[in-house]
Amino acid sequence: MGGCMIFYRQFVERNDYDLFVVTDRGDFSSNYFPSIQYRLPTILRRLQRTRIANYVHDFIHLTSGWLIPREIEVAARQFNPDLVMVGAETPIADLGICLSRKLKVPLVGHFMDWPTFAIAGHSWISSYASKRFRKRYRACDLAFGICPEMLERLGPHPNAHVFYPPGKLPDFIPNHRVKSPNEPYHIFFAGNLGQWYGRMVLQLAQTIDCNKNLKFSIAGKNANWTSEEEAWLIQNDFFAGFKKGAEYEKLFESADCLLVCMGFDKEAELIESTSFKSKFVDYLRSGKPIVVWGPEYCTAIRHARKYGFAACVTDPDPVSVMEVAERLYQDLKTCDQLTKKALDFFKAKINCDIVFSNALSEKKKLILRN
Repeated sequence: MGGCMIFYRQFVERNDYDLFVVTDRGDFSSNYFPSIQYRLPTILRRLQRTRIANYVHDFIHLTSGWLIPREIEVAARQFNPDLVMVGAETPIADLGICLSRKLKVPLVGHFMDWPTFAIAGHSWISSYASKRFRKRYRACDLAFGICPEMLERLGPHPNAHVFYPPGKLPDFIPNHRVKSPNEPYHIFFAGNLGQWYGRMVLQLAQTIDCNKNLKFSIAGKNANWTSEEEAWLIQNDFFAGFKKGAEYEKLFESADCLLVCMGFDKEAELIESTSFKSKFVDYLRSGKPIVVWGPEYCTAIRHARKYGFAACVTDPDPVSVMEVAERLYQDLKTCDQLTKKALDFFKAKINCDIVFSNALSEKKKLILRN
């Protein structure tokens, strides 16, 4: 979803590009630009709903890009692009690589999430997907990575650049509010509750439960809790469910402190050491202090230490998070320093005018060279 929003902001909200989209999303449609759908053969789509679905997903990963459907090649030639750009995480990226070679135009890749995250298929296909991801990176004439750590993991490239999730500064950035002595300090987490994130926030809620100085709110979906655990979270006013629009904004504005979780599990290491959370766009410009809870190697901790925009908790024990929140509650000077450095980082690295202008400039240079 974060990648879709980045592409929308770059290609639809701005008027820098003429765009034609090839997608494998069956539910995709747009009034803003022409598009064509890539569809798997009917037999594969049917087999994806059977007991051998994992084998079908393996086959799709292994054979992606072997053939370009004629209608897609014809549409691409009629559009006559200056370059082909791919989101590199899924097998349809290989179709984009083949198209760029057929049309003899440069290839641009956007590398946002390591592809083993929630990949469909047997466990061994993850290793193949990682190798394929690196091959896509090397195939690109121009590559953008979501953070420096992503580019580090992908390896050397003659034309690779960082492309942080971009956003706009609001017209007014409020100072964090001073609370009355009897009012609890409100910590807020929003986002994906699947994988390891749901377990982390559940443990933190259980730790904070008896602390009268702190309030903890969780918003999101895909939680992996038991029904009993979720009932307990709702009953004790921790879990607000999935919120969007005005409901989300109201909950967000009521918070005093924003929490970012990065998994400590071994299975989380590859993902958390190469990702940059899109929620940082909202968090860094909020005027609220941020707490990052994760291992030393994760991107959020590395950035927070380098740029000083968040309090860091690298102990997996949720008691450590609670203790840091209590200190922030009593230390307005530290909160001021964190929020100032957060805005400095936002203006220098995440401001959409800078991010999009730099990306456009690199693409123009690539086109001129070719």
